[in-house]
Amino acid sequence: MPKILVTRHVGEHAMGILNQSGLELIINPEDAAPSREWVLKHIADPDVQAVCLMHSQPSDKVDQEFIDTASKSLKCVSTFSVGFDHIDVKAANAKGIKVGHTPGVLNNAVADITVMLVLMTLRKIGYSIDLIKQGRWPQLPWAPFVNCGQSIGHPSLTIGFLGFGRISQAALDRLLAFTNKEHPPKIIYNSSRRRDNQDTIDADFSKRWGVQVQRVEKEELATQSDILIVLCDLNPSTKDLVNKEFLGKMKKSAILVNVARGPIVNSEDLHEALSTGQIWGAGLDVLTGEPNIKADHPLLHLDNCLVIPHLGSADYDTRNGMAELCVRNAIAAVKGEELLAEVKV
Repeated sequence: MPKILVTRHVGEHAMGILNQSGLELIINPEDAAPSREWVLKHIADPDVQAVCLMHSQPSDKVDQEFIDTASKSLKCVSTFSVGFDHIDVKAANAKGIKVGHTPGVLNNAVADITVMLVLMTLRKIGYSIDLIKQGRWPQLPWAPFVNCGQSIGHPSLTIGFLGFGRISQAALDRLLAFTNKEHPPKIIYNSSRRRDNQDTIDADFSKRWGVQVQRVEKEELATQSDILIVLCDLNPSTKDLVNKEFLGKMKKSAILVNVARGPIVNSEDLHEALSTGQIWGAGLDVLTGEPNIKADHPLLHLDNCLVIPHLGSADYDTRNGMAELCVRNAIAAVKGEELLAEVKV
């Protein structure tokens, strides 16, 4: 009988779907990442036709070793993630292995976290929570502008997006509810390239949101944004894109929010920009090197930097939706059907 290998329990909802599929399951018995040896042993099983695996676990990396070890029967690797940088997609495809992922499901959850980080960074909430937890509130004398942050309702702000896909657009839907209605913000964004019909695209965006929306080049995005939100893909062209040069062009009153991938923003250069007052503040859901971020990480000790542990998709509805899509991709592959969400390269 065909088998599906599951490298981590994916919750009762998705496991129920797997159990009802009529297929045999090999499930990691531990509530932790399996060993690499365990994964390689089972993908060599000629009856294993699909694998449900996890993002960012060394055991689940689909590299040449994985592909060489997999039996000829393996039809699909389905990752519990939108990103697939842990998968050598071309090499997998060359061996006839399809790659499934879980896009779309987490748009709203990540948009929620984006808005939360924007508001919390503007209003210095991370610093204020630390103030109370460290017992420093009684020593802080009251003054008219003590603990003041910036307002998202400030007239005529410019909100910039580095990457303007579905998550950015969902975030914009939410952000506009907080902005100044008499003097609304201008929205600028940078996408991978300017399209031939870019003016029409921007006109349609502007009509949709009732504010001016315009694609700009990266330099203008840096110089004009009061709020700059990073939501682009991580690839060789975007690694360290937000670096000392980029940050040096930003307004001293600007904030940076990164909810994409850590390496897009150079941590050392961001620390310098924040500690010298080059920019007002930063809100980060992601960091280079995560999750191996120790308590002495320099960014954690700045009053104007708020860091949370990659919570973008972390609500139960979203994670259950991702789990369901992950297992349905695997089941479809075993049954000879099209994947619900296949990575195309």
